[in-house]
Amino acid sequence: MKKYGLLLLSLLLMLSLLISCGGGGASESLSESLSESVSESVSESQSDSESVSDSVSESVSESESESASESESASESVSESASESESESESESESESESIPEPEPSALDIPDFLVEIPKGRVPVILHLSDTQIVDSTQQRSPDRLGNTLYNYWLPENKEDRCYGYIRETVETVKPDLIVITGDLVYGEFDDNGSALLDFIDFMDSLGVYWAPVFGNHDNESAMGADWQCEMLSSSSYCLFEQKTLTGNGNYSVGIVQEGELLRVFYMLDSNGCGGASSASTANGHTKTSAGFGQDQIDWFTSQINAIRAISPSTKITFAYHIQQAVFQDAYVKYGFTNSGTASNPINIDRLENKAEGDFGYLGADLKGAWDGDRTVFRLMQSLGADSILVGHEHANSASVVYGGIRFQYGQKSSTYDRANYVNTTTAPSSLPISTFARMRAAISTGISGSPSPS
Repeated sequence: MKKYGLLLLSLLLMLSLLISCGGGGASESLSESLSESVSESVSESQSDSESVSDSVSESVSESESESASESESASESVSESASESESESESESESESESIPEPEPSALDIPDFLVEIPKGRVPVILHLSDTQIVDSTQQRSPDRLGNTLYNYWLPENKEDRCYGYIRETVETVKPDLIVITGDLVYGEFDDNGSALLDFIDFMDSLGVYWAPVFGNHDNESAMGADWQCEMLSSSSYCLFEQKTLTGNGNYSVGIVQEGELLRVFYMLDSNGCGGASSASTANGHTKTSAGFGQDQIDWFTSQINAIRAISPSTKITFAYHIQQAVFQDAYVKYGFTNSGTASNPINIDRLENKAEGDFGYLGADLKGAWDGDRTVFRLMQSLGADSILVGHEHANSASVVYGGIRFQYGQKSSTYDRANYVNTTTAPSSLPISTFARMRAAISTGISGSPSPS
């Protein structure tokens, strides 16, 4: 990965030359004991000498005058020559400056981050979601979880509850980029920030660039959203940038191959953390209701239009946590009604009318869906988006193309909180990744009494 930017360093060396000039003088004396005759002789001699001196003086004066005149003339000539030379030099410099073409604008300068794909390789993007690490030792009240879940979610169990699944999947798929659509940690159970720090260290240990967004539980932590953003931004492999837009961590990641911007992922905070801590809301842009702020919309609209103007073929993907209401429209063709889905789940992989490229499971209704009038969706559609990646519903992992756009839930990537449950006997027989099947067969229990467990 390369974060594109241009840093120009210039060094100017100046040399000064100092020229020093010096002068000298002489004195003469005459003897006072000379005779009058000698004095007269001397006087006459002096008179003659004075006459000669006057003559010489006049000659010297004329010579100096002529010399000065010639010098002034030469100086004026040199000055005019220097002036002409400077004028010619400036003219040549202006001509050269005018002849140097301005650099062509590049679409590669627009995204916040770039991931470079080797020549000839098909880019592989792994979509995970809702790792939602729970450190039961940080429960805020002794009876919050009960003994069973308390022991099940102890910190020493992270490998079995989450890390092992992700590691095996990454080693199998070998992705170029990992996208995580929210709820990295269950903030209520990470008031000291240790769960997030450990998760960051784990993800970095995989040696793959990863791009996360916040969900509706991360910002519950007493450490606050700004601290969480700072930890993500300082990570070795995490692509993350905190802006002062609504929410936390709105940024873009471009996929580049042989100098071409193939695709840009718009990583956005869909907000909606109703239990956000006071440390999180203190920054003034942590939004507790679901949906984008207008400044978020203005930002991605402006950036996408700038990219389209230079590189019309670049594909656009949006990634965030809470799904829009349009997801219901996308799943209707498979009998989804957004009512009673938990009792009547839909395994798309086993349906006879499954369209090519569609897959996954629907085990829950769409909770907290926003953009009911589809206004934001229609804008995203007009900007040329061909895919939308979300999380939030742990029991959903469906990926369906509707109206030319892929609507995809990320796989619930741990057995923390409510986990995705699928009867393994109905899983597709050709499924190549054992971890995926195991994850989908995980426990379906959730945190008892949680105000918003998904």
